[in-house]
Amino acid sequence: MLVTPPRRAKRLAEAAATACRTGSAEPTRWDALDARLLELLSIDGRMSLRDLSAASGASLSTVRRRTQSLLASRLLLRCDLARPLSGWPLSAMYFASVPGQHLEETSQVLAGLREVRSCAITAGPHNLVVDVWLRTLHDVHTFEAHVSRRLPRLTVTDRSVVLRTVKHMGRLLDRDGHSVGVVPLRHPED
Repeated sequence: MLVTPPRRAKRLAEAAATACRTGSAEPTRWDALDARLLELLSIDGRMSLRDLSAASGASLSTVRRRTQSLLASRLLLRCDLARPLSGWPLSAMYFASVPGQHLEETSQVLAGLREVRSCAITAGPHNLVVDVWLRTLHDVHTFEAHVSRRLPRLTVTDRSVVLRTVKHMGRLLDRDGHSVGVVPLRHPED
């Protein structure tokens, strides 16, 4: 497992805060440098500005300015860990429905539950898809019962236990959930 050193983590947080204060209100269109920075950060989100500059061919000041602008307007950095090491080795997907007038409120409650990794509002017969991490197979039903009591308008119409995850957040995973490769992000305009 890779850990960001405290000094670098502090610099990232400061850069993100500065970017939020100085970012323009109107995001500009993506250009080739933005797309390259996105790709490089998807490979290694901990790359220093110097390394980004060297790999992109842009000056250090340009990379600093562009990275701050991207963080302020369109780019979110996210960190995750190998699920088997988290104490929550099991993953399950719940396909659920809730009346439209309660969709936003329900999704916010679900997103606040510690087991929930993501909650997506979708179109179709299941207007909510919820990805959860659980400790045991028994918890698949325990979690659903808890959600049913807390959100009586929600109807779980299907559920699926994920037996093996081969790719997560652009990382190819081995059987133990460790990263063994990268599928770099490409901007949709490319």
